[in-house]
Amino acid sequence: MKRRDGSVVQAIKARLNLVEVARRYVELRHTGGPRWMAPCPFHQETKPSFSINEEEGFFYCFGCQASGDIFDFYGRIHGLEFRETLEALAEEAGVSLEDDWKPDPKVQREQSFKRQCLRMYDVAREHFRRNLTIPAGQECRDYIARRQLSPEIVNGFELGWSLREWSALADALRRGGFAQADAAQAGLLSRNDAGRMFDRFRGRMIFPIKNLAGQVIAFGGRIIADEDQAKYINSSDSAIYKKGEHLYGLFQARRAMTQHKTAMLTEGYMDVLTLHQYGYNMACGVLGTALTPEQVKRLGGFCSTVELLFDGDNPGRKAAMRACEMLLTRGMRCKVVLLPDGEDIDSLLHDQGRDAFEALRKSAPDGLDFCIDTLRTLYSPGDALEWSRNLLRQAGAGHADGQLLASRFLSRIASGLGIREEAIREGLSGDFYKGAAAAAPGAREARNPAPQRQVDAVHTSGDAPAKRDRAVMFFLVRYPHHFARLREAGAELVLASPWARELWAKMARHGAEPEQLLPNLSEREKEFWIRCRTGDVPPRDKELEELQDLLSGIESVTTRELGTSSMMAALRQTATSTDPAAGIELLRALQETLGRSNG
Repeated sequence: MKRRDGSVVQAIKARLNLVEVARRYVELRHTGGPRWMAPCPFHQETKPSFSINEEEGFFYCFGCQASGDIFDFYGRIHGLEFRETLEALAEEAGVSLEDDWKPDPKVQREQSFKRQCLRMYDVAREHFRRNLTIPAGQECRDYIARRQLSPEIVNGFELGWSLREWSALADALRRGGFAQADAAQAGLLSRNDAGRMFDRFRGRMIFPIKNLAGQVIAFGGRIIADEDQAKYINSSDSAIYKKGEHLYGLFQARRAMTQHKTAMLTEGYMDVLTLHQYGYNMACGVLGTALTPEQVKRLGGFCSTVELLFDGDNPGRKAAMRACEMLLTRGMRCKVVLLPDGEDIDSLLHDQGRDAFEALRKSAPDGLDFCIDTLRTLYSPGDALEWSRNLLRQAGAGHADGQLLASRFLSRIASGLGIREEAIREGLSGDFYKGAAAAAPGAREARNPAPQRQVDAVHTSGDAPAKRDRAVMFFLVRYPHHFARLREAGAELVLASPWARELWAKMARHGAEPEQLLPNLSEREKEFWIRCRTGDVPPRDKELEELQDLLSGIESVTTRELGTSSMMAALRQTATSTDPAAGIELLRALQETLGRSNG
């Protein structure tokens, strides 16, 4: 397939503006020039650490270090792979992928079948919706009336009915030109022991499941009579659907989630519909499985807080524990709303009303407090200790500020369980302590020093080489048009760190234009480049002042190197002593010679 820097990517960027796309999900504030700021949509925060450079089309978050271009932003917030992101943005921008995006034959066949699956599901959706309006759909309409679902909800979620006939959908798909084998592979038909195809969802109320583009990719089906069958069945995994990656109602709820920064998560289709009917339009549901990391990632693209609605029995509490664990270690807030015995969301709202439900919400404990209380009541001391250690391990590894999260969790868990912090730490590896030190106050500032301090660092001692490297590269990335001037001054000669020398070399080879340079950078180099260009840079009228300070620092270092090297003393005899450039060239030649001999 084509690389990311192909013409189709540039065509999409020319038509879509990162700021306009990002403002759908975050409240951007213009801070002057090309810069915009907002609270980051990718981690839990309220302060505006998320920065966009509109002119260059890149974003960077000083909190979680998320960075990238419009493709990175859209894919991250929707939980999509690059190919899916490209297709979605190309469609929005009106850019054809046919000429520039040519996958290999296998990928092309896979993509063709995915498109065919989407068409089949669209035919099935219309078939099921029509069934709800004909005489044979009366029993399903009666059931909907008993469940008190409004016409707005029925239409908004495109509910339907699968006839009790064995092959009503199969016949509709055949009339649409689709083969039965393909429909079975897509999860719409099943095959009995005799090899005969039949409708998978026959005799069930239908709940379409949509992706974030609004396309139907799967169905859930519920029996509506007293039948000896599973109450719910779902589409099997297919080319367009993986149930552990999607959430029922997320397409309908995504805007409200973004607006309120909160999601409600429940387990059943009917619960989601009832919540929406009562105005809780940020509700969605898991699809026949326990909450998965992929689903948490999708939720994290739209909100920072999740309210978990689970049954109050022991299985419900344990399911809520697992969900809290995944949410907390991702840096998200969560609350646990446990339903009273014998009640579900449907009965609670219909029979007792919003006030009763709101009372439950207001009394709902914070996720970690809920976990601590559950550990005390349902877990043995040994199991509670191991759960606590596992949470800390996951927090330390699963989030940009993981060690800071782990440190906060540790003190609350120890206090809540009445255990000494040292007892919990005993089962953790040494990496936890190293990470905790990195999360201490001042560590973040050290990772993200202010721009002027970057320039001042060239003159300092002690940790001078590392600071000097950051200062030189920080300035160079922000003002790449001074590359020749810095090279003339011998800037690359003062670089001590391998990462700085490598980035310098790449800029020398590829130039500083994003389209040429970024595809050749590692992820860490790309993050550094974007942060320098997108972050808190000083006003442009200080550019020459910074340059002079930097050149002065470089000159002092190269002069010191020239003056203290006995080897250079001999070489300097062959050069004009009044010509600094000659000395720099000698030092450059010496470094190159030593480099080749060491190699």
